[in-house]
Amino acid sequence: MTHAGNQSMVKKNNQKAIVKYLMHNGATSRADLAKILEVSKPTISKNTNELIEENILIEEGKGDNELGKKSILVNFNKDFKYVLGIDISKRRFKITLGDLLCNVKYTLDIEYNHPDDIDCLAFIEDFLHNNNIVKSDIYCIGISYPGIISNGTFPNILSEKVNQIKLKKLTNAIEKAFDAKTIIKNDINLAVIGERIITGLLDIDNLLYISVDVGIGAGLIINGKLYEGDRKGAGEIGFTIPNIQADGNYVNIEEVASKTGIIKIIKKDFNKINQSILYKLCNGNIDNISMRNFAIALKQGDTYCQQLIEKVSMYLGITIANITSLLDIENVIISGDIPNLHESVINKINEVVSQLVPFHTSVNIARGKESSLIGAVNIAIEITINDILD
Repeated sequence: MTHAGNQSMVKKNNQKAIVKYLMHNGATSRADLAKILEVSKPTISKNTNELIEENILIEEGKGDNELGKKSILVNFNKDFKYVLGIDISKRRFKITLGDLLCNVKYTLDIEYNHPDDIDCLAFIEDFLHNNNIVKSDIYCIGISYPGIISNGTFPNILSEKVNQIKLKKLTNAIEKAFDAKTIIKNDINLAVIGERIITGLLDIDNLLYISVDVGIGAGLIINGKLYEGDRKGAGEIGFTIPNIQADGNYVNIEEVASKTGIIKIIKKDFNKINQSILYKLCNGNIDNISMRNFAIALKQGDTYCQQLIEKVSMYLGITIANITSLLDIENVIISGDIPNLHESVINKINEVVSQLVPFHTSVNIARGKESSLIGAVNIAIEITINDILD
């Protein structure tokens, strides 16, 4: 029995090695696979034939060998199954269909005002129907959600950014309508995965990704893997304290550097800045304060806005410096509306980080679009590949 068990394990390992090599390197001859993987030709032939019968591999084209009969190439069948990536935010519902090589085939982006305004399942089913995909073709669904996900399926919500109703409605509907597996992860954790894929940073083993928008959060790649912490709460940097105010009160980074925090600061200062460009743009009405007016005033050289964004940038720089000094992370990506308000933001952040961190640290603006969505597709692919090869 032990011998049979060992043989079965060897077979699985060989097939995993074949599939993973082809996923990363593309079409290859059986002979080359045998050399590269250091496995006998008969073993390679037997395993590739079995994988072809299961439709996991396909034969395509011929090799360019100069002597003898042209070898037939085998490749991973990226369309063997599909995965869905879903991104739920406060006012948007995004869904994308990906093949097993993380190529996005179709995407749908819906805007809404309230969770009750949207029938998630109906949108998913219409999305699949319109793109000629049947439910049985979907093996796994990855969901990106802005909260602390405690067990990978149903969340323990600490976030107030999104009403929990949406997620419960969606997961309940999916379980009833699909045989597909479902996995839920924090949106920023998925964003750091997606950013690595989109921008070709897969060779960087340690990466800090920070989103500065309505709230502030971070995703961490350590030693090439997503780090989520003991309770899946790693990256909740909005709770960190960059500075102690003069009155002795602790103020966290989200209160002084997020969009929500900036608006509150402006409202507090509003009556004192009645000579500012921002005040005039708001027509002297506190209810007209918005990030749009703030951005316009900043570009027009409003002194108050310039001073405020410099403080915001300084606080972000201090926060990044603390994290990178603790973990020795050289590469930092920052995303969201705040870093993109003005080029002075990223410049000031890098200036502060360079002053505080003893090692070279590079902070750059995120380049990837829909990073969380791509991250959701990626985790769904990982589950699919692991399952079909077990």
